[in-house]
Amino acid sequence: MRDHHNQQVAMYLSLNDLLWVFLFALGGWYLWAGMAAKEQVRQAATSHCARLGVQLLDDTVALVRTRLKRDSRGQLRLQRSYEFEFASTGERRYSGVAVLHGRRITQMQLSPHQMV
Repeated sequence: MRDHHNQQVAMYLSLNDLLWVFLFALGGWYLWAGMAAKEQVRQAATSHCARLGVQLLDDTVALVRTRLKRDSRGQLRLQRSYEFEFASTGERRYSGVAVLHGRRITQMQLSPHQMV
């Protein structure tokens, strides 16, 4: 009877360990995917700003919101919203927003700004 109890405890611990490994791997994937997404949005914001004749400031974007949302095909995907700052004349900072839905940038918006 005692042997049977030890086997149950050993199985419970291995399932618990498996759960921790899964959660650790999921967290690692989320961080890795988040860094790749941020770089994709940063490059897109840099290009968008250059096309409009403004400059992306600090060469960075900041994640402000992550949520699950269905895409046009009905598939559930992560939607990440980023904010960034840009300048048109070099004197004043303006804000911009970029939205990445899955792997596609679905929105790139700059606030009203003064042009030279």
